[in-house]
Amino acid sequence: MRLFSFKRWRARELFLSWIAYWLVLIVAGLGPAALAMWRATRVPSSGTGNISVNVGNTAISLIVSVNGRTTYSGSIHPIALALLVAGPPLAAWIAWAATRRRGEEVREVV
Repeated sequence: MRLFSFKRWRARELFLSWIAYWLVLIVAGLGPAALAMWRATRVPSSGTGNISVNVGNTAISLIVSVNGRTTYSGSIHPIALALLVAGPPLAAWIAWAATRRRGEEVREVV
């Protein structure tokens, strides 16, 4: 497939791939949590919703509860989060840079 050939990519395609990756990561990783938080903030007046975020050296955790019942609970280690956010874009940049020819001029097709 030529679409995934880094030799044909310009910097624009590389940056767009990073943005697409981060958008998918946000939707997949935070989608269920965002839905639980939305529901917790729209509890009828007779109920209570609670959102708790804890940040420490060993984990970042989020707990969402409605009427004392946990509806969402998730945690991630800060290093794992950093690798998820920066790892694949960095690997794509390294692969892209490795396939570029030295001294290659940047030419934009108009």
